[in-house]
Amino acid sequence: MEMRTGRLLIVDDEGAIRFALSEYFRENGWTVDAAAEKEEAEALIACTEYAVVIADLRLTGIYGVEGLDIIQWSRHLRPDTRIVLLTGNGTPEIEAEARRRGADAFLHKPLPLPQLEAVVESLLGKAS
Repeated sequence: MEMRTGRLLIVDDEGAIRFALSEYFRENGWTVDAAAEKEEAEALIACTEYAVVIADLRLTGIYGVEGLDIIQWSRHLRPDTRIVLLTGNGTPEIEAEARRRGADAFLHKPLPLPQLEAVVESLLGKAS
């Protein structure tokens, strides 16, 4: 198995999604950290250099948009980190705001994991 360079950070409040994404990427050679909440993600980003951050938009309920804050935090501290925002509740306005804050990709759940990995690899300039 080919080992990837760099690390991924998965940020999602749903344990099953965090687990599935983490396991999938680990099985495909990535080093993965995971966070359930915004503060935990921000602390990890502050002390670890990630190649890619994959964050859910909503971490605290139906009106949450913490993923936007994670984009902004990551872009501020780690401008070279690629950022993917995942959501099951995307609107054109939210997508525009995510891109304004620096998201590299805006994807809608559910998304097949190989498709997500292809997006990650394309952001890093690698062929999958």
